[in-house]
Amino acid sequence: MINDTEINNEMLLRANRDIAKRSSTGSYIYLLLWLVIMLLHGFYTAAPKSCLVFTLIFILLAVVRVGLVLNFNRIYRKNPLLWKILFYSAVWSAALTWGILCAVSTAVDIFKPLSLPVLISTAGLVGGGATSFSPSRILTAGIISAYLFPTELVLLITGAQHASVSIIFIIYAIAMYLIILTHHKQYWLGLKYSILIEKQAAKLKEQNTLDGLTGLKNRTYFDQTLKKEIKSALRLETDLSLLFIDIDHFKKINDQYGHLVGDECLRRLSAGLKENIKRETDTVARYGGEEFAVILPHTGIEEAVNMAETIRQNVMKIDPVYGDDKVSFTVSIGVSSNRPQPGDTGDMLVDSADNALYEAKNSGRNQVKSLSVNSSRP
Repeated sequence: MINDTEINNEMLLRANRDIAKRSSTGSYIYLLLWLVIMLLHGFYTAAPKSCLVFTLIFILLAVVRVGLVLNFNRIYRKNPLLWKILFYSAVWSAALTWGILCAVSTAVDIFKPLSLPVLISTAGLVGGGATSFSPSRILTAGIISAYLFPTELVLLITGAQHASVSIIFIIYAIAMYLIILTHHKQYWLGLKYSILIEKQAAKLKEQNTLDGLTGLKNRTYFDQTLKKEIKSALRLETDLSLLFIDIDHFKKINDQYGHLVGDECLRRLSAGLKENIKRETDTVARYGGEEFAVILPHTGIEEAVNMAETIRQNVMKIDPVYGDDKVSFTVSIGVSSNRPQPGDTGDMLVDSADNALYEAKNSGRNQVKSLSVNSSRP
């Protein structure tokens, strides 16, 4: 069953990562627009101090936003609230700075030559910013207000000649927010649906790698994992060991007590193997029938034999009571170890483990036999 909390956390992570990516353009667009407007109108000669102040602010905010975007994973995973506070503050600060520039350009004489390009740029920034940040209604409402409120306030104060522009700004702000509400809803519905599909696909894939009776990994998963571990051991130049475990006289158990008891023996052995094989890097699988396999990366022959012996002894302690029947069983274990060489496919490791298991069976069962592949290389 898919956990709702897990889904919600994943949605928040992806949405915030998406917001961070979308803000990449916004990190430098203010500085770029400001430089173009300032240089084309020769404003740097008319008001050099004002140009320097706005330029430095836009540069500083751009650096901060780029840093937050590049460090999203590190900051957000450690403290999501901290990242939101820092990022939202940076976004709103940049928008408010531009909003102040827009307001000043409508009220201060020296800035008025810039008013038309600044107003046009403001309209574009409101639309682009609101769309980019639509996953967050709070962030979107904040930037719309930061862009338009300073100018709206100045227009209302300066008199009736700007009343039409003031009304247009109000209508524009309301329209943008209503549009973003629809985008916001669609975004989150689509995101949730996408994550649910991924989770269900991953769950189905996981189920396809499991053995239905024992809950262990199946033969297909074993074959795929062994190939990966061969490549890993070859790259890292480490040992790789393999255990083949087989229930002794299993056919006799099935014939005498029935397949239901035989299946229960398999399940109890599987549970015992899970308890004994605890490293996350190790793989326990049902190889077929009453035979099980354990892949042990970074493990030499001596350590693998010790682990096999521990398993063999613990199997004899498994509860033998099955309803009205009392059935104890033992296992034979074949161990092989190898430090893979170029060209190894895993076949030699499997054959050696199988031969060691065969030797354990022929030597009386309920014992461990081992074979190092390296010792048999020419």
